[in-house]
Amino acid sequence: MTIRARVFGALCMGFAAWAGFVMANPAVAAETGAGLALPAPGSYTLDHIQPVPFGIVLDGNRFPRMLSHYTSGKITLLAFFYSTCADPRGCPLAWEAFEHVREAILAQPELHGRARLVFLSLDPEHDTPDVLKNFTRGYEASASLVPWYFLTTYSYLFLNPVLRKMGEEISIDREASGTDRLVLNHLLKVFLIDQRGWVREIYSNQSLDPAAILGDIKTLAIEAANGDGRRR
Repeated sequence: MTIRARVFGALCMGFAAWAGFVMANPAVAAETGAGLALPAPGSYTLDHIQPVPFGIVLDGNRFPRMLSHYTSGKITLLAFFYSTCADPRGCPLAWEAFEHVREAILAQPELHGRARLVFLSLDPEHDTPDVLKNFTRGYEASASLVPWYFLTTYSYLFLNPVLRKMGEEISIDREASGTDRLVLNHLLKVFLIDQRGWVREIYSNQSLDPAAILGDIKTLAIEAANGDGRRR
């Protein structure tokens, strides 16, 4: 037997052994977009990081509601954004991840009606309810299965306390290009919130993997179905 044949045979045996291990251990069967193994949903628990703070927000119909209306009762994926954001590592990245998660939820009937997506604007002066209503219209057809809400606030007076308690810092600047377009510098954070309004995971632009997020959503759904998840 040639060296090449022996190497090929060893690789085949190794792959067969790994495939057998994965089949016998479904907790490592899923993968991230980077090809890294993920634990199976429900095989792990997520910490209770913090409760979502009190806040007053506005939806596309200009109705004021408590923030808890959009962060309790269902599993919630929440991100802060603003409609004119052009930083590819910021809001557009979150938007792309949310789209992937939304499509994955739509493809899994067991998650229909159990999760929601929320974007809360960092720019209440520009992102009025009328502006955000244009975004909402694009997702109304599937709103009963996985709603996506675009929210704003009356002003920074209402927004800043929420940002501070959620650990989201922003700095307001103007582009040097002379367009006078508002630029909000902020670190991308996406919050996974359980049905009781507790933040259970925080993703950054380095960990915003739709497969991992979906696994965490399923884990919270399993937790809720089993009556678990109370903070100990």
